[in-house]
Amino acid sequence: MHDSAIFSLIALGGAALFGLQGALSLAVRHHQVREHHPFSACNKVALAKEAQIAKIPVVYGAVIFYGLVLAQLLRGIYLEEIQLYWLNSAMVAVLLVTCYYAYIMFFKLRIVCMGCLRIYLANLLMAAALSAYHLY
Repeated sequence: MHDSAIFSLIALGGAALFGLQGALSLAVRHHQVREHHPFSACNKVALAKEAQIAKIPVVYGAVIFYGLVLAQLLRGIYLEEIQLYWLNSAMVAVLLVTCYYAYIMFFKLRIVCMGCLRIYLANLLMAAALSAYHLY
């Protein structure tokens, strides 16, 4: 494996950690917002019906996704094998979900949630790092 490919995987892991921290923050906020009034944009998003699927916050899916990506990267360190098909498929799905929720946030809810933007940025960085990995 070339050095540039290794750097791409490190960037992918860093972006996944960045996204995981943001997703965990939003997940905690989702539980705390029930006890407080929804003043901030993030609280409004956490209370929105669009932020849930079957009464389960969508951000939980983000936490699971980032955890799986990090687990796959750690697995690749020890087995020297990374499931690229899984990562590529998951990244395409995540980018589609990111576009959908960005549309909901900006155009339907008309809110700018910095926590959500952080997750969107992490997803874009992960996609860029994975694309760079394929180039090298």
